[in-house]
Amino acid sequence: MIDGFFEGMSKASVENIMQKLKDNFLKINPDDRLLKNMFEKDSQRMINFQDIDDEVLKSIKSPVFLIAGDKDVIKVQHIAEMNQLIPDSKVMILPAGHGNYMMADENGNADTELIDFTISQIKKFLNS
Repeated sequence: MIDGFFEGMSKASVENIMQKLKDNFLKINPDDRLLKNMFEKDSQRMINFQDIDDEVLKSIKSPVFLIAGDKDVIKVQHIAEMNQLIPDSKVMILPAGHGNYMMADENGNADTELIDFTISQIKKFLNS
C-alpha cells in the first residue's frame, strides 16, 4: 500500500470522508448512523488488515487477473510481486488512480474510454 496508508487510517474519522462520498452514501441510506457504521467497519478492516502469505498466493489454482492504476492505493511493485507469486496470473496496470479505471473518480469524473477499455480486457480474460 502507499506509504502511511494504514497509519493514516488509525487517525481517520467519519468527518474525513470526502463530501461527495458522504452525499452519495446518504442519498441511498439517509441515516448518519449507517454512514458512521460503514466507516467504522471499513476503517477497522483496513487497520486490522493481515497480509496474505506468499504460500497462499502460490497455491491459487484459479485464473487471476490483477488490475491496478499506476497511482492506485496499492503500489505497482506490490501488484507485480503478486503476479510473480500467483501461477499463470495476468496483470494490467492502467494510467489511473484508485478504481478510476472502473468508475468515476471522487469528483464524479469518469474516463469512459478507460472504463470501456478495462471492461473489454476483463471480458477478454473471462472468455479466454
